[in-house]
Amino acid sequence: MSRETLLKALQSQYQGQMDIAMANIKVYQNNPAGIGEHPDVAEALDTQVEKYATAKEKYDAVQSILNQKPQTTLTE
Repeated sequence: MSRETLLKALQSQYQGQMDIAMANIKVYQNNPAGIGEHPDVAEALDTQVEKYATAKEKYDAVQSILNQKPQTTLTE
């Protein structure tokens, strides 16, 4: 399996994590009273924003790695 394939798989994983967090954020925004196990909606939202931000940071880092030109070593 190539380096690029593995990195793209990681990106897909991070995209999925962002999608889940964003879906949860929208639920909290649209129907905060319907989430009985989370009496502190602000804290629940903060948790989802943190999950989204972490996944986005990782996604962007992988994108940066994919955009880098291969480096040559001194022996090449």
